[in-house]
This record gives sequence, C-alpha cells and structure tokens, in this order.
Amino acid sequence: MIKRILLTATIVFLTIQCQTTHSTITQKPTEVNTENKVDLSNFRFSYDQMVQIANPDFFKHRMFYDKPSEGPDAAWFDAVKQGNLAEIKRMVKNGQNLEAKDEASLGQTALGWAAFIGYPDIVKYLVKQGADIRATDRADVYNALKSATMGGNVEIISYLYNLLKDETDWNALEEDGETLFMVAAVDGRTEAVKFIFENSPEPIDLNVVSQKLDRSALSGACERGFTDIANLLIEKGAINHKTGKSSCK
Repeated sequence: MIKRILLTATIVFLTIQCQTTHSTITQKPTEVNTENKVDLSNFRFSYDQMVQIANPDFFKHRMFYDKPSEGPDAAWFDAVKQGNLAEIKRMVKNGQNLEAKDEASLGQTALGWAAFIGYPDIVKYLVKQGADIRATDRADVYNALKSATMGGNVEIISYLYNLLKDETDWNALEEDGETLFMVAAVDGRTEAVKFIFENSPEPIDLNVVSQKLDRSALSGACERGFTDIANLLIEKGAINHKTGKSSCK
C-alpha cells in the first residue's frame, strides 16, 4: 500500500514538473524518424511533450529524442537528454567533464541541453557543481539563459536570470537582429513572454524588426500560429511590421 502511494506521488510530481510552458503547436509536425530505435520510455517527458519542445519542423537542430547521442560522451548526453538525474550524479561522481561538448549537436553542453529541454533539477544540480552558465554552442547560444528562453521553462528562466541579471538585456539586439524577448515570442514560449514582461527592468521594445529575418515579435508569432502570444502582444500595442497594423492580418 505504501509503495503504491509513493509511486502515485512520484507520477504526480513528474507530471507537474513536465508540464509544458509554451504555446501548443497548431499544425501537426512531421513525424519523427524512429529508425534509430530510440527507447522513448527512457525519457522523463512524454513523446507529445518533447514534440512541443523540438521537432523536424521546429528546432530541428535541437531535437534530442530522435536518435542516440554520439561521440566519446554519448552516455553523458543521453542521460542529460533523457532527464536521468541519478545517472548524471553517478557520472559526475566518477569524474565526468561538465563542459564536454555534444559535437554532433552543435557543441551544446549538458547545462545547455538541460536548460533548453526543461529539467530544472538537472540545471540547478549542474550549476551547483560548477557548470559554466556562459557556455556557448556553434549556433546562437551565448549562455544558458538563451537556451532556457528558447525552451520556455519559466522555472529555469527565472533561476538563470537571477544569476545573469546584471548582464541580461531583453531588448539587446543579437547577431540576427532579434532580441531575447523576440526569441521567446516567435518560438511560442508563452509563459516566458509573460515572465519577461513582468521582470524586465526596462519596458520591452515590442516593435524591433529583424531585417535579416524580416520579422518582428508579432509577425513571427502570427506566422507560426502562436495566437495566444500574438493576442498578448496586440494587447500591449505591438505592430505587425508587414501590415502596419496591430493585428495578424
């Protein structure tokens, strides 16, 4: 009886912890290739939850559940991607390099992966063990907060923002002309958008336009079908730079 109660409590805890914090993808994504025989039961999150984080049509280069990790640290990255904190702790105890790069996936670190996928317990553990919160990858990550913002887990965003607050400007332009706020908006991370509105010390510039990508926060959210974010931006007065109107059309 006690074991059954404990099991039920564990399931409830994991279900709450795994809840997505971003807009639901409105179009059915391309089905994930399963030829690599990945056992999805090893992952903490359900298949449907992982599809909302990354899929062949959205963050294809950051998919983490479609094939086994590669390279000398494959077991390490598999543990991180699966959300296996016990195995992570075991490997760290045995001398695992926290700054190892997942070279088959743009040189992401374990902390970057955990921040993006949405494992708060793993993020906090790795940071306490000394993982570099400013580690980069070969794409567009310059610190763990960027990874977390792309992933959309607000608990992680809040935790890392408190560590990087003095060097974080949600309105600062990145190389592609986007701001970190725009990243949250066009990637459909609803709760991240709300968090930034509530916690940015400066008013958010809603109408920044990335000339390179030809999109603003509103036009990007509209084009990707993230209507809840689009409506929130419209309520705040955002303008669709492609129409000159505060609307999607």
